[in-house]
Amino acid sequence: MCESLSKILQLLSEWNWAEIVTGAVSIWVAAVATVALKTWKRQSKAQRQSDFMDEITNYVHEFIASMTAPTEMVKYIRIGIESHTRALNLDPEIENSSAIAYIKRNGEEDSKKLFEYLKLCDPSLTKIRSLVAKGQVLGLTNYVDCQNSVRMLTWQYDRVQALCSIIGIPSLNWHNAEVQQTLTKVIQLDSEEIKKDIETYNMQFLTFVKNNYERIYK
Repeated sequence: MCESLSKILQLLSEWNWAEIVTGAVSIWVAAVATVALKTWKRQSKAQRQSDFMDEITNYVHEFIASMTAPTEMVKYIRIGIESHTRALNLDPEIENSSAIAYIKRNGEEDSKKLFEYLKLCDPSLTKIRSLVAKGQVLGLTNYVDCQNSVRMLTWQYDRVQALCSIIGIPSLNWHNAEVQQTLTKVIQLDSEEIKKDIETYNMQFLTFVKNNYERIYK
């Protein structure tokens, strides 16, 4: 047994302990660095996701606030159209004759006012659409909810813009079937419906944001 112990001690004495310790330290440092890198990547990704949600939330709220004036103008236009239902010289053979009478009388002026209100929405609208496209690569949970809610929010702008366009051209061919079809759609816009849709899809958007914040900071 003494001879075996002696051989073991001799073998150990021949080892290059400096190299062994250096190698062990290198392995430990590499392991720590790997863990630190993974942690940094997770934290960096979480920070990018958080920054994105902060930014898009600010622009969504800015957009919603800027839609107040155009929405109220839609209400005013609807009243203007309804006020022409008893106008003289309405053509009974043409569809939407009261809307056409309103457009010929007040359409251009009201279209200009509505256009100016819509211009106030443009900066936030442009930024939102850009951010939604960029956000696809961030790995956010249920990102399709963000895309859908924002798409429906910004669609309200598109609907009002269509109304603005058609009432601003009193010389359209009102006997044309496609023109009439478009006119029928846009004059059905209701300010209360727009407000309700904005509230609904804003809640969906905020739910998406809340769920992702909770996931990041849990």
